[in-house]
Amino acid sequence: MIMKKIIIPIILFAGVFSLSGCEDFLTKAPENALSPATFFSTQTELDIWANGLYSDLMPSPASLAELTADDIGSAKELNAIQKGTRLPSSKSWDNDTWKPLRNINYMLENNRCTDQSVKLRYDGVCYFFRAWFYFEKVRQYGDIPWYDKVIGSSDTEALNRPRDARGYVMLKVMQDLDKAYELLPERWPTDAVYHVSKDAALALKSRAALFEGTFRKYHAGSVYVPQDEQSFEGVTVSSAYFLRQAADAAGKMLGKRSLYTGNTFKLAEKNTDASYREYFILEDTDPTETETILSRRYNVDLLIRHGIQFDYKNHRQSASDNFVRHYLMKDGSCLAEGATPDYFESFKDRDPRMAQTLQGPGYIALGEKEPERLMWDRTFNGYRIIKYISDSSHETATTSTTDYPVFRYAEVLLNYAEAKAELGELTDDDVTKTIDVIRARVGMPKMGTVPTDEKDKWIGRYYSKVTEGTPQRAAILEVRRERTVELFAEGFRQWDLLRWGEGAKLTPKETKGFQGVYFPGLGDIDLDKDGTVDICLYQGEKPKNSKAPAANLIKVGEEYTLTDGTSGFLTFYASEDYVWDEGRDYLWPIPADQRKLSGFALTQNPGWDDGLSQ
Repeated sequence: MIMKKIIIPIILFAGVFSLSGCEDFLTKAPENALSPATFFSTQTELDIWANGLYSDLMPSPASLAELTADDIGSAKELNAIQKGTRLPSSKSWDNDTWKPLRNINYMLENNRCTDQSVKLRYDGVCYFFRAWFYFEKVRQYGDIPWYDKVIGSSDTEALNRPRDARGYVMLKVMQDLDKAYELLPERWPTDAVYHVSKDAALALKSRAALFEGTFRKYHAGSVYVPQDEQSFEGVTVSSAYFLRQAADAAGKMLGKRSLYTGNTFKLAEKNTDASYREYFILEDTDPTETETILSRRYNVDLLIRHGIQFDYKNHRQSASDNFVRHYLMKDGSCLAEGATPDYFESFKDRDPRMAQTLQGPGYIALGEKEPERLMWDRTFNGYRIIKYISDSSHETATTSTTDYPVFRYAEVLLNYAEAKAELGELTDDDVTKTIDVIRARVGMPKMGTVPTDEKDKWIGRYYSKVTEGTPQRAAILEVRRERTVELFAEGFRQWDLLRWGEGAKLTPKETKGFQGVYFPGLGDIDLDKDGTVDICLYQGEKPKNSKAPAANLIKVGEEYTLTDGTSGFLTFYASEDYVWDEGRDYLWPIPADQRKLSGFALTQNPGWDDGLSQ
């Protein structure tokens, strides 16, 4: 049957009670009397159950290493999208996939708290997480069955029903988030930033609606969106409808929050501002609460830790030359057409966020006094990612205790600007309230007015699906630049490329590999111009007299190549046989086992061959 695992009994978070079978769950009360008929009566009980929703559905830093694998960031191992190895048989909708939905609907159906204000608050939590659950399923699978009630084991009609249209499901997501916004508090009495709130509902709505609006716009008329406008329950949904929803949701928050501008660690030389870098390595979210809308908490005393710094080190997490080219110069101009600056020059006079995101010349790690040499055991192409990197005590497995921001104000500002630009309605006042606010934190010049002149021809070529004649094309491109720079390595880029119709960039086929730092030639090279040899590129036999560290002796011609033979961009994965299918790869395949269980009520996504006859 379809999603049979949905009906497996729920285990209460923290082990309040356990049930051994579906029949028991439906008909018998546990011996300790905490049965479905008596639970959900107090705030404590509701909180116990809700904690499971936070745990199951909120992303964690563990997911970032794989998500930071795209056109602008990658690791020493490619992911399944980049390699083209996703298969219908390689993934199943197991218990963990659908359990959260059942837990949400179960709580909604059984919430019997007598304190009405508490009851409604936790209903709001459920609507929020149900919207999040379905948004993530739609962006991965497209059409998906919508369930707003618990499905019993004998309800074969519900279990074996076909998929609902993505437009219908996303309409329900919008409705759930409206309910969540109505019911959730502005602020929880304690640990507010770790609980979903009205602002969290607005942030999620802006994110989800922007995704659906742009996906429909850039895939209209394709196998993924054969028809942009569709009507459900008397509402006509379309790309414009969802873009308007995104702008309206984000717009309610404009001016009500601010970005973090602290400089607690004095990370930059002469105590100049480095608040962007610092924001991602603070141990305590409280100082960032004006920017942080929802955060995942990590704490030494609570023994709740993560391993993002360990993962980034061991995966040699790196950025690409394509990412570096998104950064403006610090005076607001763009990198010169055709420029190929080396490592030192690429950081010179650039947007300050570049040196707060990637290890540049003079980089000093938190807690250290001397600059750190760039080592190839921490990068594979020269652009090492330092975002989220704290001091050395965080460097071993599961020792990081920095909080992880799930929703932050900067994203909401960018969601608003992008939605308005995609609608062709971005104004100078909108720019002042969004892009200029983000740039001000790092001292970048204001954009000021809606751009109409495409000064950077490179970025226009890069995002080729924003075709000539598109209303506010220059504005769309500049908002994308700002989004790429500001939200780098936060789990957005893969999804952004998919919704923009730029999925082919996930596989570096055009560049014949993942390109990093530019090298003018072979031999010993002083990357940061401090008088010390940092790396040696060579061909043939390993040089015996190089002054570079052993880890930085790089042989060119095998695992590594240079784009021009003995000079050019240092390239990794050049020998991979990259595959991207425009008529297939924007969605994941429906697991073949679930198609069979549903009696083939579940259809397969376009282009995927699971070997089944139906």
